[in-house]
Amino acid sequence: MRTTNRRPIAVLLGAVGLLAAGAAPAAAVHGGSDTTTKAHPFVVALETATGEQWCTGALIAPTKVLTAGHCVAESDDPGSLRVIAGRTDLTGSGGQVRRVKGYRVDPRYTAALDHDSAVITLDRPLPQAPVRVARKGDTALYRYGRTATALGFGRTGSDGPGTHLKKAQLTLAPPASCDPYTSPGDSPLLKVCALPRTGTTDSICKGDSGGPLVADGVVIGVVSTGNKYCDTQLPISVYTRATDIPAQLLS
Repeated sequence: MRTTNRRPIAVLLGAVGLLAAGAAPAAAVHGGSDTTTKAHPFVVALETATGEQWCTGALIAPTKVLTAGHCVAESDDPGSLRVIAGRTDLTGSGGQVRRVKGYRVDPRYTAALDHDSAVITLDRPLPQAPVRVARKGDTALYRYGRTATALGFGRTGSDGPGTHLKKAQLTLAPPASCDPYTSPGDSPLLKVCALPRTGTTDSICKGDSGGPLVADGVVIGVVSTGNKYCDTQLPISVYTRATDIPAQLLS
């Protein structure tokens, strides 16, 4: 998810959204609850070469990670990013670390976060089981009112980067419900809106960008923008719809 600085907002419970085309990505889940990479082995963290948590991603093949387009486009050096799998707490040293061998951004991607997806190719396979990405026939997974789970390593508030994997259960809604992080003309075939459940203020936040939105074990969205201030003012989460991602990008 994107915010007003260059740091992306990862997917979890509080991603910060774009208020304008030049806004930056989102961070870790705001609200929600702690979870583990054992429970969600396909979730990976993206770090800069200096060890700063940058974005979140989902392992979709042994050497392929799905993330947000802005996580690649807004990085000073995408090739220097490190992909960390199997590490629930980023302050630890467990899990596996992989380097970036290559990357592709959806060729339709724009700075306004349209078609906001990218796939990173790793230098070596990861042992974790990949997750399936929704395709054209998975329309039932996008039914408004149903619950989906956002996952990410982003911030949980305004104080510093996130370190722990979190999850948030959100309710799917029409894109118009995610105003001002969506535009009136946004198509539900391109973007997914997810709102906090009644009685909560869960959302994505900075650092959650690129993280997966999962329904029935399938990735239906990629964290793009929302909850710019990572607080309770606008707990809104917007995702790139997985079925809009070109098949050639995922292969």
